[in-house]
Amino acid sequence: MKEGGVLFHAKHAFMPNSLGYCGPDDRGTILHHLETGKGGEELVSTLKEFEAAYPFLRLIARTTGREVFDYSVPEAYWIGNGLLERVPVPDFYRFSHRELKGRKPAEVRRVFKELGGRAVPHHSFHVMTTYASSSLADGPSVSNTASDRIAQLIDDCRISWGRVLEVRPKTLRVGYTPVKLDGGKLAMGKPATKTVNYNREVTPFGRVKAGDAVSLHWGYACEVLTPGQLRNLKRYTSLDMELTNGLLEPRT
Repeated sequence: MKEGGVLFHAKHAFMPNSLGYCGPDDRGTILHHLETGKGGEELVSTLKEFEAAYPFLRLIARTTGREVFDYSVPEAYWIGNGLLERVPVPDFYRFSHRELKGRKPAEVRRVFKELGGRAVPHHSFHVMTTYASSSLADGPSVSNTASDRIAQLIDDCRISWGRVLEVRPKTLRVGYTPVKLDGGKLAMGKPATKTVNYNREVTPFGRVKAGDAVSLHWGYACEVLTPGQLRNLKRYTSLDMELTNGLLEPRT
């Protein structure tokens, strides 16, 4: 078992699980392992119950010759790295069609028909294309209220990044750039600041400082990012938005 990869995955899966969106009702197990900095079979067993995240790890691992919790595998899924381009599109299509719960076959066919060989098994790609395939994704006709709500959901659910401006005992004030819906298309909004939660008992947040870049998920700081990870997260987020916007083009 690759403990570093298990913990990296758990850090990013923790908050949606805590909010009741993903995975088993076992928040305490994940939190205990994160605070002690130890993986173990109990944590692995809990993470295997996530209906989308764990299957994505299996896909990336089996098509690139890695173990599921090799650090590079959850890093590829949550942040993005070169493994994503090594996942054959036919494998990704079969996975989405047969193994990924919650996606209708017609939606899967449309995504892969229109995006061709550019689809990648990145978390934000899954989030954004799920939105694009939903009944709410009807472009410019979406009301302003619905548009704001959808954009907020995407922004919360994707892995975003922030630059720490101020460290407080339980929260961080960060500068970040939200995703917005503009004319029925996804776009980066104006730079903003917001307050997010973090846990100083979870490594490396006991030493987090102003200027650090952190990954964010549902208002929670998950990990302190390296410069390379930050570049990759920005790159794949941009690609995910570009591809999703292609799905939002009016059909002729």
